[in-house]
Amino acid sequence: MDNFIDSQLDGIEISLQKIFQENQMIAMRLIAIRGFRAGQNSSAEYNYQNNMYSNPACQCNLINSNGYQEVFSQPKTINEIIEEVKEMMIELKIRGSVRERPNGLIELRTQALGSIYGRTREEIEQKLTEKIKEVAKEKKKTTIFLSEFYKENYLPYKKNQSRSENTINGIESNFKYIMSQGFDKSITAYKPKEIEDFLYSVKETRKRQVLQGLFNNIFNRALALGMIKSNPCTPIDKMQHEIKVGKAFSFTEMQDFFNGIINDNTLTPVEKGYYIFVWLTGTRRNEALDVKLEDVDFENKVLTIHGTKTDGADRDIPLTPLVEKLLKSVSKTIDGNKFFSITSNRASNLCHKYFKKHKLHDLRHTFGTIQICVEKINAKTVSIWMGHSTVDTTLRIYTHPELLDKGTFLRGDLTEDEKNHVYKLKYAEILSIIEAYLS
Repeated sequence: MDNFIDSQLDGIEISLQKIFQENQMIAMRLIAIRGFRAGQNSSAEYNYQNNMYSNPACQCNLINSNGYQEVFSQPKTINEIIEEVKEMMIELKIRGSVRERPNGLIELRTQALGSIYGRTREEIEQKLTEKIKEVAKEKKKTTIFLSEFYKENYLPYKKNQSRSENTINGIESNFKYIMSQGFDKSITAYKPKEIEDFLYSVKETRKRQVLQGLFNNIFNRALALGMIKSNPCTPIDKMQHEIKVGKAFSFTEMQDFFNGIINDNTLTPVEKGYYIFVWLTGTRRNEALDVKLEDVDFENKVLTIHGTKTDGADRDIPLTPLVEKLLKSVSKTIDGNKFFSITSNRASNLCHKYFKKHKLHDLRHTFGTIQICVEKINAKTVSIWMGHSTVDTTLRIYTHPELLDKGTFLRGDLTEDEKNHVYKLKYAEILSIIEAYLS
């Protein structure tokens, strides 16, 4: 009898276990279906978020479709999760707010990163970390220092425009000066006021203008590439520069100058020849320094000058007998294909050794004055030889007849032809000094 009862009880227990397992499967499928409809990843996740079986009395081991057990425990309430997220914000020093959305999701709102949604602190923290990495990566992409932008973008851009070597050297020299003053920061961080203050810290007014132009060009390029929203140089007024008007040498000064350099044993034939060349051709400082062997057409008596100031300044000028003689003389002593291997600074400084009140560029003014006022060459022709964009520039800026021989210029008892005869005689004296030296 006892055995019979025990066997029946065993059978009932087995049946109850089967019923319980079936109930579990039914509950699991219900959770899975509702989870799927709610967009959840799993039945366990749906149960956790929607508080199903949250009563401790209902805690059990459910068997999922793969045969594994999912253990459900008492989930945290929305308010508890919000408090955890707030604690996380304090730990990470993030400013923002946390709230529950109508769809049950938790939203972390920040001004810097926008909104981040999640169901748990862990999920929000993970998304927040990914967002911070994305923002940092994007910021690094757009945050480039002026020195980097210059090297990687601006200088190659200028070189691709086929700028002359001297133009590129000038750009590099001026930018090097900016960097030497420690004025390097992100191109998005420059403000008009600090650029203006920097420019006014430069003593030379001409250099201020040049640096302002360089800043403006660099930021315009950055603006064109979409790397800045506006050019910080735009609001800045143009730097003022007191232009020092050039002047011509008098015949007496020319005589003293050339006798001085010719008899100076510390100067090389190339250095002496350089000043004579500038005086005879009216070229700018660096144009003369750039003249190469291939620029001289001895057969057709033409000399090519590569302009250094404005676009279209390249030009051909006559290869006069005296210039030809000079270049052939200098070519015997040069090493390389340039006639005058002198640095720009030395070329300028040597001139001051003989005349404190004159600068090298005054030799160019002297050329223009002599060609128009003594040789009586057509002003348009002289303008072309000098590489000017207009005849007005040649006449207004580079013609100084009153300086050649002030005594003769002011003589009221002489006609213009008689005055010109005096000028030609004095000019011939200078030419004879050059001829004698080259011979």
